[in-house]
Amino acid sequence: MNKVSIIVLTYNQEKFIEKNLQGIFMQKVNFPVELIISDDCSTDQTVTVINEYIKNKPSHIEIKLISHKKNLGSTPNFFNALQKCTGKYLAFCEGDDYWTDENKLQIQYDFLERNKDYSMCFHQVKNISSNPLLNDSIFAEVEDKDYSPFEIFRHWIVHTTSVFMNAEVLKNTAVQALLRHPELLYFDTFLYMACSLNGKIWGSRLMMSAYLRHEEGLSNGINYKRDLRHNHLDEIIAETYGGKVKEYANWQIFSRSRIAFNNLCKKGQLKLAFQHLKWIIKKKNNLKIYLKKKYL
Repeated sequence: MNKVSIIVLTYNQEKFIEKNLQGIFMQKVNFPVELIISDDCSTDQTVTVINEYIKNKPSHIEIKLISHKKNLGSTPNFFNALQKCTGKYLAFCEGDDYWTDENKLQIQYDFLERNKDYSMCFHQVKNISSNPLLNDSIFAEVEDKDYSPFEIFRHWIVHTTSVFMNAEVLKNTAVQALLRHPELLYFDTFLYMACSLNGKIWGSRLMMSAYLRHEEGLSNGINYKRDLRHNHLDEIIAETYGGKVKEYANWQIFSRSRIAFNNLCKKGQLKLAFQHLKWIIKKKNNLKIYLKKKYL
């Protein structure tokens, strides 16, 4: 049977990591599992909790615990963990999220084993939040169907906890370019889109994991400096895919920087505003698309 590598990234998640590991250890599978836990220099007791919990790991799971001595940041931490993987397939679960279905891995493994023309599959995810309006809601509506890179990019429907992919995707030239890019901000959506270059992508209505939404998560807040790095990543995406993806990526850059420029000027942060103005000028051909409100 082929090995599956699971990546778990942690940083100051002592309150959540045990539930994360419970969801992994409960998986009923007929294949070997390699669990890569990469802690990004947590300042709380995350690593202590991990070391205690993994003493009772299932026999079919091999664990590699990496405890960094200095903080790398979420994306470098991810790529560092990725290099340690030796499985044919990859699955992911951030340290504060968790899997809810004991058959999740087996279902996804069987799908890719049966359907060799697919390189990735994913499923619906449940939101867990202290906000009653969000709690128990769906992260994104997913249908039982094939998904294009444009759908994944535009709607951000793929959550990390739901992904199961063929590791061969990592050898793709587009992914290699991403790994080398100095302005890399997000790895997830780009990586999932890259799966379409190696095969088809299948979405499933099955709800098999949970996304914990809270103030300590990595993806909250507005940051106009971060938006500049996001622009660089979108430009790579535009160059890689062309067509509708390119049009939408360029529209996003134009729209993002236009909003940032206006807000920064109001705040008197002219130096940063000027950097966004350069992006607006560079993508000025997207003004017609913006005025038509095509992607609003």
